[in-house]
Amino acid sequence: MHDTNPLGRMILSHWLKHHPQMLADLQSNHQLEQTLHDAQERAGNLLYELTCVKKMDYQAAWEITMREWTFAPSENRPQRSSADSKPNKKKPPPATSG
Repeated sequence: MHDTNPLGRMILSHWLKHHPQMLADLQSNHQLEQTLHDAQERAGNLLYELTCVKKMDYQAAWEITMREWTFAPSENRPQRSSADSKPNKKKPPPATSG
């Protein structure tokens, strides 16, 4: 793993502990390095988007980012609610006649 950064090493450590079979499969198919690189890039991009673009608190953004990469690449991720990705806006009350 020549181009992993600290985030990539954290992801790999998590996969070693929680997804050893997936890791073995990726290694045997010669896909581990690319899959890990993709995961660290997605995580870094998400963290940047949440903190710099959406101005989210770093700790909250980090927790969302960690939830994203703690899933194995082949697992189905739970659907994020719209509240996770959009600011909380209250709906205006329904219009009334008269």
